[in-house]
Amino acid sequence: MLRDKEVLWRENKYEVMSHSENSYRHIQKVLKEITLTDLSKLIEEAKVIPRTVGSVRNTYQHIWGYFKKKSTVEEKNKTFRLLNNFQKGNEQEELWIWLAELAKKYEQEYLLNSTLIARYLK
Repeated sequence: MLRDKEVLWRENKYEVMSHSENSYRHIQKVLKEITLTDLSKLIEEAKVIPRTVGSVRNTYQHIWGYFKKKSTVEEKNKTFRLLNNFQKGNEQEELWIWLAELAKKYEQEYLLNSTLIARYLK
């Protein structure tokens, strides 16, 4: 049962983080004490919280950490250009598509199995 919760959380944690840092932290804190059903409920509740510029930026930068040491100069430039454009009002979808491309290129299985990244894989 613990394994099922760990898998569910691993797959959804960045999705939750992109909606609510508070929900993310709360789930991290109570993960071992709650049931799989309760975890599913908390995840679904977090997903309806509207994303903010701050929550998207934080999640984007968190995921970017998987690539920052292995990425090329061009990839780094694009990463921060996209983030700056988003902060100026552009759609966030471009951010997630870019991170999905990097996850695929650098074979980051952990991220490829994330619900947030998987939806943008081509």
